[in-house]
Amino acid sequence: MKYIVKLELAQKYIKSDYRRTIISFFKKSISSYMEGYFYADLYESGAKKKPFVWSIRFQEPVFNGDTINLGGTDVEMTLKFEDTQTALIYYSALLNYKNISFPLGEANYMILKSIKLVKETEITEEIAAFKVLSPICLKRHNREDNKDVYFTVEDEEFATEIKRKLEEELPYMQDEVSELRYNFDGLKKIIVPAYGLKIPATIGVFVVSGNTKILNHILKNGIGAKRNSGFGLVEKTM
Repeated sequence: MKYIVKLELAQKYIKSDYRRTIISFFKKSISSYMEGYFYADLYESGAKKKPFVWSIRFQEPVFNGDTINLGGTDVEMTLKFEDTQTALIYYSALLNYKNISFPLGEANYMILKSIKLVKETEITEEIAAFKVLSPICLKRHNREDNKDVYFTVEDEEFATEIKRKLEEELPYMQDEVSELRYNFDGLKKIIVPAYGLKIPATIGVFVVSGNTKILNHILKNGIGAKRNSGFGLVEKTM
């Protein structure tokens, strides 16, 4: 399920590490809804995967160190959910927090103005071009030194890591995943400030050809790691 959320800032700026702010906003909304009935399951269950992906669109953003200066105060969020139950919990919690100021510090605050369910167009052909709306984060955890290794389009392992991630999510379609073909010419590497880290990630447009079920999985669920933390949301461009 896909939702468009309209937000409004008090000031025309926000922290560059805004993903942490949005996660705090989600947590506040969930904890305020039904006396926090769903909070423990969603946010106190360790590394449990929360099945949703999101992206933020600012007006004329200009990055200036720790701050993003904006051309306006209107902000649009896209939210996509893997399952209906989780979608309804977040929808209800966010709607319950409508028109309530959420403080951001430094004389700034954010208000949710509206949330609307929109229809996601189904992919019917065996080829699709995807625009990356929130950067693709691919990482592999190294157990020997307990560190994460990140991969971007500049790395030879980029396609391999996408394949590995899709096989994890679609274990019953490993043959079809192996048959996917990619064109990454429209992608580039960026560094994303998030959660106090500088994360290597990938943005742009890419093309995938192959099984339509997998293409729709990418469209509806995003791609890569950290998707419930503001990475990996894509939209179909053709």
